Amino acid sequence: MDALENLVSTAEPAFACDRKGSIIAWNESVERLLGHAAPDVIGKHCYEVLGGRDVFGNRFCDKRCAIRNMIHRHEPVHHCQLSYCTASSLRIDVSVSVFVVFGASRAEYVVVHVLEPLGNSDDKSLPGVSGRSEYLDSPDKSAKANSPSTELTARETEVLRMLAAGSNTPDVANSLCISEATVRNHVRNILSKLDVHSRLEAVCLAIHRRLL
Repeated sequence: MDALENLVSTAEPAFACDRKGSIIAWNESVERLLGHAAPDVIGKHCYEVLGGRDVFGNRFCDKRCAIRNMIHRHEPVHHCQLSYCTASSLRIDVSVSVFVVFGASRAEYVVVHVLEPLGNSDDKSLPGVSGRSEYLDSPDKSAKANSPSTELTARETEVLRMLAAGSNTPDVANSLCISEATVRNHVRNILSKLDVHSRLEAVCLAIHRRLL
């Protein structure tokens, strides 16, 4: 699963859960943001660790996960704004982007959550809380992502959209009737144009910049 493999190296705070809601990956960026260390959360249910609430303060995360229900109904999962509980029992507001990475069948999947800290938080000392993500709001990144010289072609946008939906290299190749080598060339071009280092970072940046 390419997106899951890229999770640990992406600059964005991110974690992944299996289809039962157990946390199976937790990167260093999300550890710095929320304070929970990976050994303390791996294997636990995400709702137990994060206690997500919506913008009105209502409980959003529980064992009857709304996101997993949408996946089971084959519905698209859009951005949502939640507050998560930190290791110090304070709450931080985040924008959550969700990517579903399917395995051999649609019954086997991993849900990758990519977080973008927002301005409101109980703990102003947390990194990134004072504003938007440093990576996403970097002037250099913004200029490059919106520069005509880095504009994605229609085929590159199509490939990126499939990556965002959880497709891997063979999936994209089969769907577009092209070779896997051609898919990898498209991915290299996408990473170069967006000035990122992983597929997951490319998807996050493209969604943030409304390139998809």
